[in-house]
Amino acid sequence: MKLRPERIQDNEQTESVMDNWEPTLDIGADWSWGEDECGEHDSQDIIVNSLVKRSTASDAPLREWMGYDGHAGYREEFLLEDLRLEGRGDAGLLACSCGRLDGSNYPISSLFRCEECFGRDILCQECCLDRHKRLPLHVINKWNGRYFECMSLKDIGLRVQLGHSDMTCACPVGGHSEFLVLHVNGIHRVNVDFCGCDRQVSHRQQLMRCDWFPSTVHQPQTACTRRLLEHFLLLMWSSKISAFEYYQTLERLTDNTSIFVPKSRYSAFLRMIQEYRHMSLLKRSGQGHVEHGISNLQPGELALHCPACPQPGVNLPRGWETVDPSMKFLYYLIIAMDANFRLKNRIQSSDSADPGMHTGFAYFVANQPYNAHVLQFASQKDVSTCSGFSTLAHAESKFSNGLRATGVGLCLCARHEFVHPKGVGDLQKGEHFCNMDFIFFSAIIPLLLLNIVISYDVACQWKVNLLNRMNRLPRNMRIPDALATTMFMFGIPKFHASAHDDRCAIPHSLNLMPGVGRTDGEGIERNWAEINRVANSTKEMGPGARHDTLDDHFGHHNWRKFVGLSLSLRKKFITAVKERDRQQAAFQEFNLAVGTAYQNQWTAMVESWEADKTQPNPLTTRERGVSEADVRAHFAEQEKAAAVDGRFHRHNMSPSVFVTWGLSLEDCQRRLRFDIIGGALSSFQQTELQRRRTALLKQINRFRSVQATYTVDLENLLEQNDDSSLVEAENIILWLPSSISASIQTSTCHDGIPSIEEELCNAQCHDCLHKLQNALRARVHLIKHRNRDARGQKANTRAASVISRLDDKNELRPLDAHDVRGLSEDVGSIENTSDIIGVKGRKQTRKQLAAANRRLGQGFVQVSWIWTSVGVLEDNNDINLNDALRVEWVKARARALRWNEEVLLLKEEMRRTRAYLEWKARWWDIRAKFTVDDRPLSEGIAAYAFRQAALQRRLSVSFLQLWSTSSTTNQASQSIADEDEDTVFDDETYQDDAEDDVED
Repeated sequence: MKLRPERIQDNEQTESVMDNWEPTLDIGADWSWGEDECGEHDSQDIIVNSLVKRSTASDAPLREWMGYDGHAGYREEFLLEDLRLEGRGDAGLLACSCGRLDGSNYPISSLFRCEECFGRDILCQECCLDRHKRLPLHVINKWNGRYFECMSLKDIGLRVQLGHSDMTCACPVGGHSEFLVLHVNGIHRVNVDFCGCDRQVSHRQQLMRCDWFPSTVHQPQTACTRRLLEHFLLLMWSSKISAFEYYQTLERLTDNTSIFVPKSRYSAFLRMIQEYRHMSLLKRSGQGHVEHGISNLQPGELALHCPACPQPGVNLPRGWETVDPSMKFLYYLIIAMDANFRLKNRIQSSDSADPGMHTGFAYFVANQPYNAHVLQFASQKDVSTCSGFSTLAHAESKFSNGLRATGVGLCLCARHEFVHPKGVGDLQKGEHFCNMDFIFFSAIIPLLLLNIVISYDVACQWKVNLLNRMNRLPRNMRIPDALATTMFMFGIPKFHASAHDDRCAIPHSLNLMPGVGRTDGEGIERNWAEINRVANSTKEMGPGARHDTLDDHFGHHNWRKFVGLSLSLRKKFITAVKERDRQQAAFQEFNLAVGTAYQNQWTAMVESWEADKTQPNPLTTRERGVSEADVRAHFAEQEKAAAVDGRFHRHNMSPSVFVTWGLSLEDCQRRLRFDIIGGALSSFQQTELQRRRTALLKQINRFRSVQATYTVDLENLLEQNDDSSLVEAENIILWLPSSISASIQTSTCHDGIPSIEEELCNAQCHDCLHKLQNALRARVHLIKHRNRDARGQKANTRAASVISRLDDKNELRPLDAHDVRGLSEDVGSIENTSDIIGVKGRKQTRKQLAAANRRLGQGFVQVSWIWTSVGVLEDNNDINLNDALRVEWVKARARALRWNEEVLLLKEEMRRTRAYLEWKARWWDIRAKFTVDDRPLSEGIAAYAFRQAALQRRLSVSFLQLWSTSSTTNQASQSIADEDEDTVFDDETYQDDAEDDVED
């Protein structure tokens, strides 16, 4: 099924339709676009193609071309036809169509063939020159009697006259004899004649008026066509190709043998690129449409803004400041921050020799105030107290010798991934807070009317003393402390949260933060994945060229996000509608299971914690069990009290010390067994192993002498298992109370050592789990840091060594049978998406399992059927069960709320995007009224403004048609039906008639 696009309606009809538009208002309409057809069709005019039987050629075209099963294929035919083109072909039998005769009255020889013109006509010299008078950059070949050899139009006498539309001038002035023009098909030598009439148009202007961009302003010797500059920039943005590689390609297109390649104009090419993209930025930002636009350029004015983010005076409705508090989240500005250590820059050139053409006016912050601010903190070191980050406090600042910048810091909108104007800055030596402070406040200063959510992987540390550091910023970047306290909210990106301690991960979780919807905060990492591809080419650039190049890439990134908003918001909305209903239904079912009393109690606890994070955290259970040190101290106090009362133990060594000794010997045995697993040992390792075994055996013998006091019939136990001569020290059974059968344990063990061992083992488990959690957090963060920032053998080797030392330090090794006593059954996860048992308690289908595996993150998790069973809280005295159920209930509540917020946010973002596009179209309409004394120039100024206004309106109509109610809702209901789930859609709408103010 294909769709035929209609022509876009006139402006009056379009505005009438859009004024009454509301996303997802008509839920039940029918719609049937395919996934691959969305976004490229504008109407419902459907063409149905009749089904035809596919042939073998359409099934496997390459196989058909190559030949198969005795079929010859078409390779030889293609080869021979290509060889035919090496000669003159049929045209060699004919004379030139002009009919000219030479001095002997014979037809003039046809020797010249153009490789660019359609057809393979062979022309005489005069016809070739006449045909290419306005096509001077075509590639010409000449027949020498045996083959075609490369020939330039300059060689056969073509001269290009500039300055006149009829290409004739009474006073031509010859250009440089080696004038070169760079075009997409190679480098061309061209005979150029400038106009020398009294019109007094400079040579550079004459070149630009024929769409050739000059390399210098005085006496240019090189020019680039606009097509080449546009081609290079698009190729650079898409494939991240470097200018050197592109110029090398041009040389090889000219002559792949490098024999007749003109003298390199690579430096001139770089200069023209830098000038052209700066000029394009000025043009796209409307600086040519106002008086003194360039001289009055404001910081950040050359950047492309996010149309879906809130912008006061542009896309927000009147009265948004007084909206109901429950809906204020619709106007939050959500920002993501991060640093990138791949975008390094070596000390090449200088700011004076290579100044940035628009540093401070696009995405990079201005150099002078930024560097002055950073110098205030030159000797300061940021301290991290969060688990996992203290290890890397200074890791990113290593290997900075010879570097002007070790990376960049960046701010972007977390929901749509647009780089913020003035939201990028160089990092001189690591990710210091002073750098990120300046970048952050520089980006948000124009938007201070909004509440701001900051997603930052070290937000828990960065926000500490932020207000004090803010007061050392330039005065124009400071805001009142009281305002900052109320308007800033801090979160940690979801993928990074696992590397944080619970005490900072939970309060900063975006899954739990009201008002952020399903924002993950990881969009900045996706931006790094794209921009890192230019790291190698920008590393060796001068400071100005590097800033201009990165600004250019950020601008292209924003533009692709801009035109892609229609599809991205639509896709998110379809998912959000479906998940909102699914999570709300699951939460309602959960509420039925827990009852109203618990709902009210837990709701009050959650709301209190959300308002004040010092209140009890509803997502944490009871404090972790007491540590081994606490238990030992407790027994020591008991033994001291017994001694004061005159009650003494059987041995000078108390029971708790005895059991502790036995547990430590068991730990030594485990260490020794683990070290032996490695395989073949060297002579030195064998010696060391025997030494450790001997020492351990001596300790066990001393332990036996004390054990006989606290364990009755120890001799019988040892005699029954008398194989010490055959068993190595690490495998000897110590016969602690847990190793003795429960039937004889009471009569065998004295002074309560079974209960002492149980309490100490329980405390050891808590200690180990806590230690393991911290170790895994640190390890996760180290690995993420290595994968993201470490490049080169030296850095990777150092990172691997740090991770290895951490593993050795924390003894991360699998448990074996000797380490486990107690339950032998496997205990499954409560919420395991790969479990074959679904949330309803029924076996999941293969399709449901595949869908569950695609849903990454907590937002798609649905509470287990165990918790929603009737009577789950019948035993109200089970405190641990109560805590576990409360945690699951709070998570389910958060999922339902976040998905509901996501639906509302997406509706508002669709409305804001449409409002921005209409505002921008009117903005360009006003710019079209700007006039100058030069009539052709005024016409060009107005034409460009009208074209940009039309573009904004075309985007607005395209977005509107894709977001039409019938499209989004029908896809949402269809995807739900695919999973055999019944979903009821709400007619929940959010509608604001925004009257946009146009800024002159």
